[in-house]
Amino acid sequence: MTKEDEIELFWLPIMLSYIAGDTVLPPMLGLEHAPYEALTAKTRVLRQTLNKQHQHALRQLRQQLRNMRHKEYQELMALLLEHANPDANLVEPAAAVIACGCLGNRHLWKDLGLPERPRLSRMFAWYFPQLFRANDRNMRWKRFLYKQLCEQGGDYICRAPSCDECSTYSECFGAEEH
Repeated sequence: MTKEDEIELFWLPIMLSYIAGDTVLPPMLGLEHAPYEALTAKTRVLRQTLNKQHQHALRQLRQQLRNMRHKEYQELMALLLEHANPDANLVEPAAAVIACGCLGNRHLWKDLGLPERPRLSRMFAWYFPQLFRANDRNMRWKRFLYKQLCEQGGDYICRAPSCDECSTYSECFGAEEH
């Protein structure tokens, strides 16, 4: 997949949703300056519109949330990058954006502003193929990532010794509604 394919398939919907206010992403999509510039280099008109959104008060609050949950953000980033596709062009920005999206309260695909969950699954399949294959029971992505952190001995509470015994099993699997 080329960088242009990645931008069209994954990044364009995220950027358009960001402009519309439909993501939980902080300023610059949660990216550092250099990766943000590299990502938006080919979309100059779109970048101008994106840049106008960065100072919005809600975006600043989202940046404060990310700062307050910095350790959690870093653990998510490390998990994602540990399983990164070496052939992907924009894997580090993908990890950063997904980690920021995990700090939201809705389904991850909604918090990123993607049009549907299958697009997020394709994103995982491309950028983080080991994690994609490990999610063989189609667990919701945010829950899956936190379960991975829990199993690594993180500070996250696992609700049951196995999913089959968990009282909230039905919340983790199955169709997500819009």
